[in-house]
Amino acid sequence: MAQALYRKWRPQSFDEVVGQEHVTVTLKNQIASGRVGHAYLFVGSRGCGKTTTARILAKEINLQGLDPANPHTAQLAEAISEGRALDVIEFDAATHTQVEKMREIIDKVVFQPNELRYKVYIIDEVHMLSVSAFNALLKTLEEPPPHVVFILATTDPQKIPATVLSRCQRFNFKRVPTRLIVGRLRQICEAEGIEADDHALTLIARQATGAMRDAISLLDQLASSSSTRISADDVREALGATDTATVRGVMDGLTQRNPAAGLDAIQSAIDQGADARQLARQMVDYLRAILQAKIAPQEAQAGQADLGEAERLELADYAAGMSAGMILRSIRAFSAAVNDMRGNIDAQLALELAFLECVTETGDTAGDVRADARRPEVTEQPPARLGADARPESETQNPKSRIRNTPDNGPVTPAPAPGSAGDSADKIGREGESSLDALRAVWKQLIQEVNASNKPAAALLRSCRPQAIEGDVVRIQADHDLFKTRLEDPRNKLAVVTALNRLLNGRYSLVVSSARQPEPEPGEDPLVKAAQRLGGRVREG
Repeated sequence: MAQALYRKWRPQSFDEVVGQEHVTVTLKNQIASGRVGHAYLFVGSRGCGKTTTARILAKEINLQGLDPANPHTAQLAEAISEGRALDVIEFDAATHTQVEKMREIIDKVVFQPNELRYKVYIIDEVHMLSVSAFNALLKTLEEPPPHVVFILATTDPQKIPATVLSRCQRFNFKRVPTRLIVGRLRQICEAEGIEADDHALTLIARQATGAMRDAISLLDQLASSSSTRISADDVREALGATDTATVRGVMDGLTQRNPAAGLDAIQSAIDQGADARQLARQMVDYLRAILQAKIAPQEAQAGQADLGEAERLELADYAAGMSAGMILRSIRAFSAAVNDMRGNIDAQLALELAFLECVTETGDTAGDVRADARRPEVTEQPPARLGADARPESETQNPKSRIRNTPDNGPVTPAPAPGSAGDSADKIGREGESSLDALRAVWKQLIQEVNASNKPAAALLRSCRPQAIEGDVVRIQADHDLFKTRLEDPRNKLAVVTALNRLLNGRYSLVVSSARQPEPEPGEDPLVKAAQRLGGRVREG
């Protein structure tokens, strides 16, 4: 059986560990000076070298002072590297969470090593241990025998009790920079006889997000599936990613606030086999690069050394055309879409809604600013609540003013306060422009009400506008046929109708229509253009 590349190329010394010099230099100095600690805690994300460094540390502290040319020393080093040494005990806490396993370790700690100087316990994913297991380990971890060294590795130090953290020397492992991953991949390709484009290796390194093991595993997969040279297209196909042109198409729709263009780019990418979650991640990475170019252009150029001049200019153009707030909202929206796709069957819908939220959010914000500029100045007052309990301030101060006498001198229910739901309902009941104005008055609050219970429906509602009220039917118009189809989904429509009836204090139904697209001129119709390229002519009449 062929050995996986990430196992074959696992570092065997501190000098071979890439991107963690701040850890390896300190550990080498401790070993050289004889100041080896009794407990270490290695913290970092997956694939950054925690377990590998633990094995190297176990080997170095046991081989310190031995003759490297001695065959027995070489045998000991090989046994530790391959996990065969009896005195280097490594286990995964995720599969041994119970306290019994920890008690078994504690019982054996007192025994001397079989053939090595130190007995080393490497506990991976230590945060998975139970509270009882941590309590059992605590005393031994604080005062272990002089021949025992504990090395704990974790990706989530917040779950480790503070009493354990205080007894360990903590080393934080960083994500490996992209350029260092590319250099390591190029070294492996040259040694293994793998041909790969520089752009392909860069895409692999970016996809790994700082995890060297993930990058080498992906390279191994591509080397097995590609019979010739690994290209950037091979990497995109393996990842379900799309090319830069598609990301640029979505960005153009975002910056130009053109929903149709962005949705067409997303649909085209999905039709070509792109993964919706991967496309959302590409959008986050691209927007992050734009944000860096917007806020810190000089630092962005230093961090984008692997990009071409054309790509850097493109990022600068997008940064100049977008506000920082718009970029931040877009990053949040697509990041939320990545998380939503984990439990969502329709990943494409989550991606489309994230795009629509970016487009409609920026449009609503600009519209609010323009509306505020036209609105006359008024004295600030607390916002009126839309509901049956809303009352004018004068009636609150004088309870008697709330009672009106009828011919039989009987009190009746007071009239609704201005701005309340009852007042809006009275306006809705009128014919003509006043009813539409009343609907527009509560439109923004309607979106907020829907957003509290159904965020996708609220995002769709932002791309619509009030059209008319006819009796008990509320008509709204969507900017695109896709918005209309999504909004007519029973769950989305129910959320809108429920909030609408609550605000307007009535029982209304909802009808959604789509804006009619103007008929293209004969010369602009894509079918006509295609026919003309083939030699056809336009016949009048």
